Amino acid sequence: MKKKFAALLLPVMACAQMGITTHERVAAEAFPDVLRGDFGFEEQNKNPDAIKEHFNAIVAAIKRADPDGRYCRGGGYRLFPRYSYKNQKQEFLGYGGSLLFVCEVPQIDHYTALNVEVEKVLAPEVRKTQGALSWEVSASKSEAVRRELRQELIRKALREAEMFSAQTALSCVPAKIHFSPMREFQPMMVRAMESSIPVESPIRADAEVAVEASVDYSCVNRVP
Repeated sequence: MKKKFAALLLPVMACAQMGITTHERVAAEAFPDVLRGDFGFEEQNKNPDAIKEHFNAIVAAIKRADPDGRYCRGGGYRLFPRYSYKNQKQEFLGYGGSLLFVCEVPQIDHYTALNVEVEKVLAPEVRKTQGALSWEVSASKSEAVRRELRQELIRKALREAEMFSAQTALSCVPAKIHFSPMREFQPMMVRAMESSIPVESPIRADAEVAVEASVDYSCVNRVP
């Protein structure tokens, strides 16, 4: 994990007792640990019960491949009437339905197994779409990196306090640390490429996780 550090020092008052405020930032590059992909399904049919039957079969197939629900989210489908409008007249065409699953798996073999189960039950009337596959950083790993970075920022603030103490001949300590909202960055190039990458060639989406905080230091005369 690569770490980066930055600090912005605001003006300091020259007196026997003073406060110092800095903006601190620590960051780390988090490497992907899950393969992310999605399955989309659409159907148009005169009979809404047929759409429900076909979609329920897909949901059951996903659950067979992922019985504990560890990898896939979704499974709720929607049905809606379809109309055409000609000569200011509304004509009922039938029903449409859509279903979506988003899956994050540890290996491409897991994704392939999900796809195989779906193909076994996929009705001819159902149109399946698959988004680009990409290796990404899971939410659990991002949170673990953030926790580590918060501790790193606190250690950095303590080191800064020692430096301020040496520069001012006062005793400086971090009085308050105001953490900013957590942020995670994905390279712009990766986001732009996602729509054009085929399913057979997963892309790697490294992420930078950063923690920022405003740190207030209190400096007082040293105790003799």
